[in-house]
Amino acid sequence: MRRYVLALVALFVLCAAGILLAFELNKEVALDAAALNDLVLSIRSSDDQQEAFVAASEQLTGLVDDINTQRVTRDTVLRVLLLVVLLVFTAGCALLLLSIHRQILAPFRRLDGFARNVAAGELDTPLEMDRANAFGAFTESFDLMREELRRARENEHLAEQSKRELVASLSHDIQTPVASIKAVAELMEVTADEEQRQRLQTIQQKTEQIHTLVTDLFHATLEELDSLSVNPISMGSDQLVAMVRRADYRGKAAIAAIPGCLLQADPVRLAQVMDNIIANSYKYADTAIEVSTEMLEEGLAVTLRDLGPGADPDELPLLFSKYYRGKAAQGINGYGLGLFISRDLVERMGGHLECANADPGFAVTVFLRFDE
Repeated sequence: MRRYVLALVALFVLCAAGILLAFELNKEVALDAAALNDLVLSIRSSDDQQEAFVAASEQLTGLVDDINTQRVTRDTVLRVLLLVVLLVFTAGCALLLLSIHRQILAPFRRLDGFARNVAAGELDTPLEMDRANAFGAFTESFDLMREELRRARENEHLAEQSKRELVASLSHDIQTPVASIKAVAELMEVTADEEQRQRLQTIQQKTEQIHTLVTDLFHATLEELDSLSVNPISMGSDQLVAMVRRADYRGKAAIAAIPGCLLQADPVRLAQVMDNIIANSYKYADTAIEVSTEMLEEGLAVTLRDLGPGADPDELPLLFSKYYRGKAAQGINGYGLGLFISRDLVERMGGHLECANADPGFAVTVFLRFDE
């Protein structure tokens, strides 16, 4: 801000100096009183006053001509000076306004657009920053806020997912001891007397009730995704890049060029599909991921391929089965719902999902229909 103040001061000083100089030059040019007095004395002291008067008239005419010449010169210099001062002042103001626009107004406009994107939930686009302008540190603080909000959203998503998995895991684990209690009660009932048999039957009834409640809790947690609404709209294929980038929080995906086209899809649910596919790749392969596309007659095929060991060929037809987990899932947490839910969501968008072993690796292809 100091340079803008100095520039304004310099412009005002320049303007004041021009005005003072103009006043100085604008002073009236008059005949020299001493010269006129000498002319009068010369006429009086001359023996031939007629001749002296003619000579004095000629001198006076010369003095008047000189005065007129000085006035014309003064007026010309004054006009040129005022024009120069005006041009310099105008150019200075224009440059100052241009600098203010570039250094102050334009960054605030970018900040306004950035704030709108953040309010709309777009937290992946960084704010353009120029540390050289007066608000460099100010805009950097806003971008740090965006980054923290993005991390907070990711952490919230992970925490929510972890909470659901924890509830499902605990529900599943509770079923095991409850089933054991029920089995022991049934075994004891065989040799028990009538009074003990009634008590054991009560235990069995309560264990059955607990089993039902825990099963409902387990399925309510995992089946929640099945009830999600799908609302396909016209979506540009360029949005696929952002979806993959958001899902690929480990930075393992290499995305090939995606041809421009309009697709029929639900952006929110399609992003969820990409999350499931990439999460599975992290879990079972943990390698680089190659993302490629192919234009087909009816739509666009998006293939995500890792470089892991792939799946057992005999298990490929079962991967979309609900709760199915193959041999590769042994010792790895999960519930066998990722591909099942992903295929369901894609089919409700009008497309379909396929899995296949690659050479090497494992590939999941999402087929999306063109928007007609």
